[in-house]
Amino acid sequence: MSIYQSKSENTEKPNIVIISGISGSGKSSALKILEDRGFFCVDNMPMILLPKFFELGLAARLKNILFVIDIREKSFLKEFEDYIKFLKRRACFFKFIFLDARDDVVIRRYSETRRKHPLSESDIATAVKKERKLLNNAKGNADAVIDTSDIKIHDLEGILSAHLDGLLSSSQFAVKIISFGFKYGIPLSVDTLFDARFLPNPFFMPQLKNLTGFDSEIAEYMLSFKETDEFIIRISDFLTFTLPLYKKENKSYFTAAIGCTGGVHRSVFIVEELKKRLAAVNEDYGITFYHRDIQKR
Repeated sequence: MSIYQSKSENTEKPNIVIISGISGSGKSSALKILEDRGFFCVDNMPMILLPKFFELGLAARLKNILFVIDIREKSFLKEFEDYIKFLKRRACFFKFIFLDARDDVVIRRYSETRRKHPLSESDIATAVKKERKLLNNAKGNADAVIDTSDIKIHDLEGILSAHLDGLLSSSQFAVKIISFGFKYGIPLSVDTLFDARFLPNPFFMPQLKNLTGFDSEIAEYMLSFKETDEFIIRISDFLTFTLPLYKKENKSYFTAAIGCTGGVHRSVFIVEELKKRLAAVNEDYGITFYHRDIQKR
């Protein structure tokens, strides 16, 4: 194997993590976790290309790099230790993590996903046994071995974070609150929906029909009904209670939608009111407010 030296010795060294392990042990989940937390991730790259990629990564000033390497790239088994040494010399921080799981768990996961094992010739059990034997040396070279048999994905994130010495950037939790009109369809990817059509409709008031939920006349009309304020309070309380819990579960996005018939009066007014009433927690979640259908009437 010919591995050449870095062209620029003065280039800042990146942080490098290698994840390998038994097929079905959670490598794809680990990749998604690290990708969401700021890593540039490369899955199943041919080992012969690693030195060249490393040079390109330096040129691009990549700070955190993850390589997922496993039995799919069979050539890495022959010179695995040489590649480990190559990366260690060129990394500011380096860790090789091996993911494992019990045979019964791996077999169950493959049964649930109906995916084919990379070494599957007859049955999964035989393939897993063969894979363990092939990866035995790689596992012995790992800095950390994580058994994922009995852990959930958000627990895996915490375990990885503990092994990576603070390299994981804080996860971003994006919250969006939108108004919409049911006549134009429910928005896609909504987590929670509130229906405001039970409230009096300003559309049927001649002096209010051509206004929108932004106008003070609409606000005055809507707040003249006690159920309006109570509805807004209940939504605000619900979001204040649930948002920190969603964030704790490592959810990346949360969208709440408030709908009325046309998306012009009631839902727009309520979203604007929520913008005021959630101001105290807005910094924690970076909430964005959007009116989808206000221009469609």
